[in-house]
Amino acid sequence: AKKYPTKRKSFQVLYGISQDPDTGDYILVLIWTSGNEKIDDFIQERQLNINDYNDIVLEWIPYNQFSEIKETGKNGFITVYSAIWKNGPLYKTDNWRNYYIRNSNKRVALKCLDNSQEFIDYLINEAKKYPTKYNTFQVLYGLSQDPNTRNYILVLIWASGNEKIDEFIREKQLNINYYDDIMPEWISYNQFNEIKEIGKNDFITVYSAVWKDGPLCKMTKWSNYTRDSNKEVVLKLYNIQGSIDFLINEAKKYSTKYKSFQVLYGMSQNPNTGNYILVQKNSTWISKNKIINDFIQERQLKINDNNYEDIVFEWIPYNQFDEIKKMNMQSKNYIRDSNKKVTLKCLYNSNESINSLINEAKKYPTNHKSFQVLYGISQNQHTGDYILVQNNNIWISGNEKIDDFIQERQLKINDDDYDDIMLEWIPYNQFNEIKETGKNDLITVYSAIWKDGPLYYNYQEYKYKRNSNKKVALKCLHNSQESIDSLINEAKKYPTKYKAFQVLYGISQNPDTGDYILVLIWTSGNEKIDDFIQEMQSKINDDDDDIIVFEWIPYNQFNNIKKIGEGGFATVYSANWKNGTLKYDVDRKIYNRDPNRVIALKSLHNSQNITNKFLNEVKEYSINKKSNVLNIYGISQNLNTKEYVMVLQYAKDGNFNQWIKENYEYFIWENKLSALLNIINGIKEIHQKSLVHRDFHTGNILFLSNIDNF
Repeated sequence: AKKYPTKRKSFQVLYGISQDPDTGDYILVLIWTSGNEKIDDFIQERQLNINDYNDIVLEWIPYNQFSEIKETGKNGFITVYSAIWKNGPLYKTDNWRNYYIRNSNKRVALKCLDNSQEFIDYLINEAKKYPTKYNTFQVLYGLSQDPNTRNYILVLIWASGNEKIDEFIREKQLNINYYDDIMPEWISYNQFNEIKEIGKNDFITVYSAVWKDGPLCKMTKWSNYTRDSNKEVVLKLYNIQGSIDFLINEAKKYSTKYKSFQVLYGMSQNPNTGNYILVQKNSTWISKNKIINDFIQERQLKINDNNYEDIVFEWIPYNQFDEIKKMNMQSKNYIRDSNKKVTLKCLYNSNESINSLINEAKKYPTNHKSFQVLYGISQNQHTGDYILVQNNNIWISGNEKIDDFIQERQLKINDDDYDDIMLEWIPYNQFNEIKETGKNDLITVYSAIWKDGPLYYNYQEYKYKRNSNKKVALKCLHNSQESIDSLINEAKKYPTKYKAFQVLYGISQNPDTGDYILVLIWTSGNEKIDDFIQEMQSKINDDDDDIIVFEWIPYNQFNNIKKIGEGGFATVYSANWKNGTLKYDVDRKIYNRDPNRVIALKSLHNSQNITNKFLNEVKEYSINKKSNVLNIYGISQNLNTKEYVMVLQYAKDGNFNQWIKENYEYFIWENKLSALLNIINGIKEIHQKSLVHRDFHTGNILFLSNIDNF
């Protein structure tokens, strides 16, 4: 009796001692066993080796514990039954609990070995093949015996009964490496309720359903498997009872990663039709065309689990254009972005050429932050025409060559390069305040306000936004409607990057004359100035963020203009520049603006007609932020006086004379030497340009904000 443990949580429990009054024999009163010493010793050995909550509690199970026994397969001397085990297997939820509980009314598989009562060693060797851990596929709960035939039974976790399917599921489970990987399993069909058909074609029917128990999952690396009960799933039913290899090959396409879009939870079988079922994670509609379905599935399975920007491409029923998928980075689950505005691009007679439809769809990128994103394919119920469902409201010109050129440029945009220009077709009614600024025999140039404004990528919000009420130049090409190729060749001359000087935003058309229009970034309108600005910008090196982007700045960009000084040749003002200077972010490789920057405006008297002298004076200033010569940001023009204006760095603390009056007590020897060194460096820069400062005095030595910054 001392051999038996003293705790109820043990499995070889000694309840007590008794005695037969007739024979006088003593009796050990034990938990129910098989009555066969070899089997009981095997079960006891397995139970005594339990060390972990995840170890299987192998036990002897009386046959009367089973109900709803149904034969599911037979092979030689083995017959397999499904059954309900009333008490169910013992388990612990974690290592800290000191007691076991039962999972009652558990569906199990009964593997009945014919004549096994005559071969106990064989029975035990067969039982030893099964693992001892719960997180495996082939779980042996215990042994039993049919009281009628005396055949022994291996009581197993419920499986399909098909060797190939069971082996496939077992292989998938053994390949699990991470705690959040899905545990694929065989799922009894009676686990599903609220089954509703959502799509059908010749060989697949798709249903939505609720899986009562739900999939196995772990919350952390160290936690136990639990079930996500009452889980909404998709049942993809294949009309292929006889083709197990096809079913398994189809199942192999799906991921076991929890955060993937197309996840396979497991397999099942409709007991009425015999059709096999793939149980999946997300609701996916299907079209009635196999080629389209294969294309959509191929795109979905290519989604990178670690790239939250990938588009979930799908078949979208015609009445479902308000639910487009996007990834939520925090939850790592897919959610719907409801009531989403989309563009429907209807391809006439596309039902007659599916390959052309798919080739057109293949042109679009799969990244969510791309401009031209294809959400999916749909079909007009009335006409049969297929529809490409796109992300942006894209205007089209009505001319195939122009539309193809614009689409080609848009699709070439690099998703990671925020400096690419978004070329687009711009309706003429988008422009107001249209004023002629120049004309020759072939071209008329206008200034205008573009109401919506150009698109740019806002990397903080991860989406494209518009710079509304943007002043632009309209370059109207006379009689261009007669030569579309010439128009496109002219458009091709412009660069594709925003950092360029001559930016082409898009193409438009005057509805009265029919002339096509190139919509350009607004410039000075003066060829000499524009060439000069382009020359200055050509010196920019993307790897050097100390170089200033010299530019033409519309005068209406300035407010809070205050006069601060006047000389014989110029008047100087302080002002706020609304947009501010362009700054290059070397890490992100994009330009940002420093808004509401205080600058100085140096307005040259009688400079309405630009001269080389004016431009040479501009060159005397520096476009290097680290220079000891005052920085220049660009050129502008006063709209009232027509005088040209240099936009300069603002010296906050004034000139040397002003600074010394306010700060003479801080002008110690150390600061004097620092100031002298900076003055020497500034003079050195001027001399290196083969120039001489002909008006050098303390009034022209400016302090920006401190002793070392002037």
